Amino acid sequence: MPIDTLPFGRSDQAAIAITGIWAYTTGFEIFIARCIRPDIPGVGQDPTPEMMRRRHADPLSAPVFSLLLSDGTRVVSGTAQGESEPTEPILRPRGGGGTTHSQFFRWWAWPLPPKGPLEFVCQWPMYGIAETRAGIDAQLILDAAQRSVRLWPEDEG
Repeated sequence: MPIDTLPFGRSDQAAIAITGIWAYTTGFEIFIARCIRPDIPGVGQDPTPEMMRRRHADPLSAPVFSLLLSDGTRVVSGTAQGESEPTEPILRPRGGGGTTHSQFFRWWAWPLPPKGPLEFVCQWPMYGIAETRAGIDAQLILDAAQRSVRLWPEDEG
């Protein structure tokens, strides 16, 4: 679906943005880019003593990503439990990669969001990004899902 980059969070140390959204018949993917300043220790590098203290003192030192749906439901990132279809909305990682200072990630959200405002919520305390929000009208995703093409018919039976 066509969207501009949605700046998510920014500090003197790092920045996070949503760079794309793909809509499907049953859910949608969110593409996120994270960048850490070159003069700051990156992911997996030896952090400064201050960052080490924050990492051990704050369980939220890793980035946390969630959705806030128009009906008030907050969907927090994680992995779905079991093989059966979930009973409530999910947001889970679908892969990514990059370097110590630049990473790209895909997230799967299920099901399609309800009509109304959809907010993306993020925080990354380790790099000085407090809870930040970026929003769109969920109708953009719903319209794009209507244009999606089913590659194979659903199994009968």
